[in-house]
Amino acid sequence: APLSAGGPPRPPHRLRAPLGRVVGAGPGAPGAPSAEMPSIAPGVDFTCVAREWRCKFSDADDMAALKRAQKVLDEMTTEILEVVHEFVGKQANTREVLNGQLDAGKQLVQRIVCTECHDFKIVIKLPLAQFSAWERGGFEPEAKFLKALSEIEGISDINTQTYTLEVCNLMGRIKVPKASEGCMADSLPKVG
Repeated sequence: APLSAGGPPRPPHRLRAPLGRVVGAGPGAPGAPSAEMPSIAPGVDFTCVAREWRCKFSDADDMAALKRAQKVLDEMTTEILEVVHEFVGKQANTREVLNGQLDAGKQLVQRIVCTECHDFKIVIKLPLAQFSAWERGGFEPEAKFLKALSEIEGISDINTQTYTLEVCNLMGRIKVPKASEGCMADSLPKVG
């Protein structure tokens, strides 16, 4: 269970429906989700899942706890970025072909700091299949990161949470015209 300085460990958050389970209409039914895009409920589809590591920091000593938490993140950058297949560490020196394995919109690491609420959060987002594999591996290097945070004076409420995380296009589908039909069609070389 996640660590919580000053209190008992808190249970980790879980999605209510199992990540691999498709909820809603049966296959082939109108509006049914595809196997690639499961649903939490009808119309609430997802392709990516995120794991959040978070804590509260004290603002004492010119935010010394926040500075130390950032130092932990800096020291573990390579290990954390390897989870999302960034070109760091071993992967920076590989000749392995990673076509189709990297998508910056679906694989990312973000740091969130709120000085008003005193939140320090790391969010790791992955496509569902990669997330499931990472989960089976124990979310490495999560335990090491949380342990390092727990050793910092002024850090409290260390916790984790798993949730879906999608980019929402509220404008609807964007149609990009072919170059031959676009605003610069007249400037294209004539073929034939």
